[in-house]
Amino acid sequence: MEKVLVLLTLIFFLASCEENRKSEWLENDLSEIQSIDPSDTNYTDLESLKKAIGNSKVVLLGEQEHGDGSTYLAKSRLVNFLHKEMGFNILAFESDFFGVNKAWEDYQLGKKDYQDVLDQLYIFWSQSQMCESLFHTIEESQNTQNPIILAGFDNQQLTRVSREELIPSLDSIIREHRILISTPDLEFFKKILEEAINQFHDQEITPENQASFLVTLDTLTKEFQKKDMDAFWIQELKNTRGFMMHTWHWWIDRENDMADNNHRDLQMANNCLWLLNEKYQGEKMIIWAANGHIIKTDTLFDVEAEGWKPAIRQYPMGEVLFDSLGEEMYSLGFTSYKGESTSLEYDSVTQNFIFQSYPFEPADSTSFEFELKQQGFEYAFVDLSEQSELWTTNDRRIRVWRPEYVKGKLSTIYDGMFYIHDMKPNKKL
Repeated sequence: MEKVLVLLTLIFFLASCEENRKSEWLENDLSEIQSIDPSDTNYTDLESLKKAIGNSKVVLLGEQEHGDGSTYLAKSRLVNFLHKEMGFNILAFESDFFGVNKAWEDYQLGKKDYQDVLDQLYIFWSQSQMCESLFHTIEESQNTQNPIILAGFDNQQLTRVSREELIPSLDSIIREHRILISTPDLEFFKKILEEAINQFHDQEITPENQASFLVTLDTLTKEFQKKDMDAFWIQELKNTRGFMMHTWHWWIDRENDMADNNHRDLQMANNCLWLLNEKYQGEKMIIWAANGHIIKTDTLFDVEAEGWKPAIRQYPMGEVLFDSLGEEMYSLGFTSYKGESTSLEYDSVTQNFIFQSYPFEPADSTSFEFELKQQGFEYAFVDLSEQSELWTTNDRRIRVWRPEYVKGKLSTIYDGMFYIHDMKPNKKL
C-alpha cells in the first residue's frame, strides 16, 4: 500500500510539473489572435508577433495546404500588417520567377495590365476569393508613395508569360548582343527548353542531351556575365538551370515514389536572395510559400508521411535562407486542428480547373495541434524563437504539409506558428 501511495504521489507531482510547464508556455509564448479578416486593421492582437519578428528583414509565411482558405485570409491580413506597421514592401510568391517578375516589369512600364501579373501566380492564389482583397490592396497601393511590389521566386517556368515570352526574349537578346554561340547549339537549346516548359516532369531526354543542353546554358551564362548584361537575365539563366535539373531529377525512382526536391528549393532560395540583395536591395521582404519550403532545417525531425519519401537528404528553401540570413529572417508556419480544404481538379469538359473540397481530419491526441486545441482559441500565435526549453529540448508532433506529421524540436522547424482551429476551404472567384 505504501508503494502505491508513493507511486500515486509521483504521478501527481509529474502531472503538476507538466501543468506548470504548460502554464509557462501559455503565459510566455502563446498569444490569442482576434481576427483573420484582412479588413481588420486593429492590430493590437499582433503585438506579440511584431515583437517576435523584431528587426528581421525577411518574413516567411507558410501554409499547410494549397487549398486552405482560412490561412489565405490570415496571411492577407498579416501582409497588410507587415506593410503598414513594419515597412515590408516586397511580396514574393512561390510562383514562376520569370513569369511574375517579367509581367510586373511590363506592368510598371504600361505594357501589361495588373491582371496579367496576377495570372502568373498559381491559380489557387490568383483565382481565390480569399486572396481577392489582398490583390485589390496591392493594386491600390500603386498610387501611393509606398507601394507593395509583387515578385515571384519559383524556378518552375510554367505560366503563360514563360511559355510565350521566355524563349523569344532570350533569343532576341542573344542575337542583339552577338553572344558567341553556334546556330545549331542555340536551336537545340531552345528546343529542349521549350519541351521542358510544355512537358515538365514528363519530358523524355537522354543523359547525353541533358549534358549538351547544360554546356550551352553554362556558356550563355558566362557570356552574359562577360558582357555585363542585365542582372535579371543572368539570374534567369541560373534559374533555368535549376528548373531543368528539377524537371529531370525530381523522380529519382517513380516506382517507389522516391523524390528529390533539392534542385527546386535551392534555386528558390537563390532567387529570393537575389531579389533581396540585388533587385530590391535595402527593402524588407515577405515570402509567401508552402510550409514545407520554409522549414529551417529537415535534419532534426522525423517525417511520418505516406506517398512521398525523400530519396536523399533534403535542403528546404528555409534552411538555405537561414544559413544566409540567420536572425534576419523569421519563419512562420501555419497549422490547423481540423476543417476542410480544396484540391485542384481539371474539368476536361470546360477545360478549366475547379476547386474540389475535401475534409481535413482532426489532429490526433499526441499532436501539438491537439495541445493548442485544448486552449480553446480559434486563432493563436506561438513564438518558438525564444529558445525556451519547451521548444529546444522536447520533441513534438506537428502537421507540416497536409495531414502528414513530423516529429522534432519545434524551434528547429519554425520560428513561430500560427494556429487556426477550423480550416475553411479555399473558394474560386
